[in-house]
Amino acid sequence: MAPSPRPASASSPDTDAEVPLAAPRAPGESGAAPLAPSENGAPRAPGEGGAAPRGARGKRRRRALIAALVVVAVVAAAVAALVVLGPPALRRRIIAEARARGVALDPGKIDVDLGSIRLRDGRFSLLGVRGMSGTVARATIELRGLSPARIATEGVELTLVGTDALEDLPAWVAQYGPRAAALPLTTGRVRLGLRDHEGGPEVLALADGALERRAAAPAEGAAAPPGAPRPELGVLKQARVLVAGKEIARTDIAWSIGAASITLGLGGEDLASAPLRAELRPRPSPSASIELAPTPLSAVGALLGVDVGASTMVVAGTLELRLANGADRTALSKAPLEGPIALTVKGFTLPHPKELDGLLFGNTTTVKADARLSADRQRVALSGVEVAAGALNLKGTGTVERNGADAAIAMDLSGSIPCSLLAGSAAMSHLTGAVGLLARDLVSRTLAGSVAVQVRVDARASRLTAARVTPSAILRCKLRF
Repeated sequence: MAPSPRPASASSPDTDAEVPLAAPRAPGESGAAPLAPSENGAPRAPGEGGAAPRGARGKRRRRALIAALVVVAVVAAAVAALVVLGPPALRRRIIAEARARGVALDPGKIDVDLGSIRLRDGRFSLLGVRGMSGTVARATIELRGLSPARIATEGVELTLVGTDALEDLPAWVAQYGPRAAALPLTTGRVRLGLRDHEGGPEVLALADGALERRAAAPAEGAAAPPGAPRPELGVLKQARVLVAGKEIARTDIAWSIGAASITLGLGGEDLASAPLRAELRPRPSPSASIELAPTPLSAVGALLGVDVGASTMVVAGTLELRLANGADRTALSKAPLEGPIALTVKGFTLPHPKELDGLLFGNTTTVKADARLSADRQRVALSGVEVAAGALNLKGTGTVERNGADAAIAMDLSGSIPCSLLAGSAAMSHLTGAVGLLARDLVSRTLAGSVAVQVRVDARASRLTAARVTPSAILRCKLRF
C-alpha cells in the first residue's frame, strides 16, 4: 500500500510563521475552540461578541502605516521643492505677501525649515510713507499650510527723516492696518532713529525696546465713525531715550496710530497713564499738541533727563503747534511751526525780597507765551511771554537754543508795580495786626507812581536748578498831595 501523504502545514492569514500540527483528537472533536454559551445558554455564533479577528486588525495597522508614510512623503516633497527647486518662487511669494500688508520688503537671506521660513539681513519700507526705511536682522515666519500664521522678529531698526513719515502713517494705517494687524507679531530689540534731514545727525533715538502690539479697546472702536478701522496700539517697553547720542532716560513709550492722528505717551504702558503725551494730526492742516498732566517735577526731570534737584513742585502744561503763516505744507519737515504755550507750576514763586510777600501771595506761578520753532528745529523764539505770580505780572520775550542734547534758555521780563501796593506790602511785612493795616492804608493814600521791575533769566535745560535770575527795579514813586 502506498504511504499516505503528509498533512500540509497550516498558516495564519496574518503571519508568515508556520503553525505546528495539532495533536490527535477524539472522534467528533473539532479543531476550533469551544463557543461560550450565550445568556440563554445557547452557544454563540462564531465571531459574535468576541474580539476582532487578527486579520482585520492587521489590515487596519497596515492602512495607518501607509497613510502616515504618504503624509511624510508629501511634506518632505514640499520642503524639498521649496529648498531645491523653488527659491526664486519662494522669494516672490514672500515679497507679495509683505506687499499685500503695505510693506515693501527685500527678504535678504532665506532659510526654509519644516513649518517655518527664516529671513536674515532684510530691508523694508512702508508703501506710501515718505522718509521711513528699516532693516531687520532676523525674522521667523511660522506657516499654516503655505500661508504665514505668525512673525517673530529680532533686531529691527527704523530710520525717520524729517516729519513726512509722521504725516503719512495715518493714511497707511487706514489702508493696510486691518490686514497687517491680523498677523500676530512679536518684536525684540527695536531701534527708532529720527534725523532732521537726509545725511544729517541723529537727533532723537529710542533704542533697545521690546515692541508689544495691543488690541484697541471696544470703546475706542465703537466711538470711531462707522466703517473706520480701529487704531493700531502698542507699547515700546523700557526703551532707552537718546538725544543727540546721549541717553537721558529709560522708559515705556505707548503709541496709537489711527486714521486721523498719531499719539505717543512717555512714561506709561498705555496712553491714559503716560504723564507726557504728544499727538500729531496731519489732516486737513498739520498740527500737533503736547500735554503734560499734573506731575511732580522730579518725575518730569527723570523722564527728560533734566536735573531738578529734590524738588517738591508739581508742573502741568500744554503746547500747540501748527504751520507758521505762509509756510509750505508740502515741505512739512522744513517748515517753521508756531503755537501757544501754557505752563503752571505749583510750589514755586519768583525769587523776591521779603517786602514783596504781600504781592507774591500763593504758591503758584503761571507762564504763557507764543512759540515759533525755526525750520531747522534749532531755535524756539518766545514772544508775548507772561509770567504771573500773585499780583505780580511780568511780560517779555525769550529764546530756547538747542545745543546737542542740551538747550540754552534766556528770557527778558519786565513789569510795573504801583508804589501804593509795593509800600503797603512792605509795611505789612514789618508790622503786624492793626498797626500794619493802618500803615498800609496810610501809604496807599499818600504814594503815587509805580516801580519798574525787570527780570533776566539765564538757564540750561539740563540744570534748571542752577538758573540765574537777575532782578532790578527803577523807582518812579511820588507823594500824592
